[in-house]
Amino acid sequence: MGEVAIVRSEKKTGESNVELIKDRVRRGVRELQAYSVPHIDCRVKLDGNESPFTLPEEVLREVVSAASKIPYNRYPDPDAGSLRRQISKMVGFPPEGIVLGNGSDELIEMLLIAFSGGTGGVLIPVPTFSMYGIMARALELELIEVELDGDFDIDIDKTVETIESKDPDLIFLASPNNPTGNCFSKEKILKILDVSSGMVVVDEAYFDFSGLSVLPLLEKYPNLIVLRTMSKIGFASLRLGIALSGPELASELDKVRLPYNINSFTQACAEVVQKNPGFIAQNIQLIVRERDRLLRALSSMEGVEAFPSDANFVLIRVEDADGVWGGLVERGVLVRNFNSPGRLRNCLRVTAGAPEENDAFLAALKGVLSP
Repeated sequence: MGEVAIVRSEKKTGESNVELIKDRVRRGVRELQAYSVPHIDCRVKLDGNESPFTLPEEVLREVVSAASKIPYNRYPDPDAGSLRRQISKMVGFPPEGIVLGNGSDELIEMLLIAFSGGTGGVLIPVPTFSMYGIMARALELELIEVELDGDFDIDIDKTVETIESKDPDLIFLASPNNPTGNCFSKEKILKILDVSSGMVVVDEAYFDFSGLSVLPLLEKYPNLIVLRTMSKIGFASLRLGIALSGPELASELDKVRLPYNINSFTQACAEVVQKNPGFIAQNIQLIVRERDRLLRALSSMEGVEAFPSDANFVLIRVEDADGVWGGLVERGVLVRNFNSPGRLRNCLRVTAGAPEENDAFLAALKGVLSP
């Protein structure tokens, strides 16, 4: 054993530590840049598509009570059985078809690992949520990108042609889409389901703000998987993603789920808040109203192109996104800068916050854009 170690050490003589590390890093990972969200302190934070509302006092007391009863020296319920049954009641979907993840990000990774055993192809419309592409590249799968049409909807002709020629194992469709904000046409999603022999994942992270879902289609399409999350409706800190599918797909997906992936506090807190849906519904209604108010105000501003949204944010295009973003930060308002070559050139994304936060954003934007 010692001789082998000496031989290996001699072979690497003269190499730097960086070179030694790179030799062991997967090629797909070497070519990536880490997912990064700038941490900038601003009094108005509208960059993360989070809910601006925290827990009501009475619900918070229930959470604290539930947290006090957790045996912190023990592992969590490995299957999160009680929580899955609670979600089953809320969604009206059988628990055997529900798999939970540490955020939707973990579920995306699990899907890519579990269902990439055919062609290894992963199809996504672009622009869309970046983690689909990041994880596909990290796993060295073939990433197939099809650009959206002029209305940020699916280009169905190009998509069908690509499916028929590439036969991807997985297709990710975020509807409403991030960062564009719009739902994809149901007819186009149906067409994709009809022609695809691989898994079609419809990510409904922003479903609560659109009310539009393909969940009823699960009975007809055994290759359909629907993703949901609690992050956008007020519980981003819990990191709870939900995958809904037929029991056969759920069983395969569960094989690559890490042990105890949903911690005890998340399980306890999520159960409490799901038993108190009234305040969540009220908050969603207010966010939708504020989103629509933002959209009207932004559409009337000179020098701003605002795109229709079914989510809890609005995508806008300005003449100089980098300059406007910097000007907003100087005024204490943080939004997300998506400026990049292509369809998102000079685009910014603003989350619909509380009324006073949205007022502050609109006033700051007017200040930046005024001569």
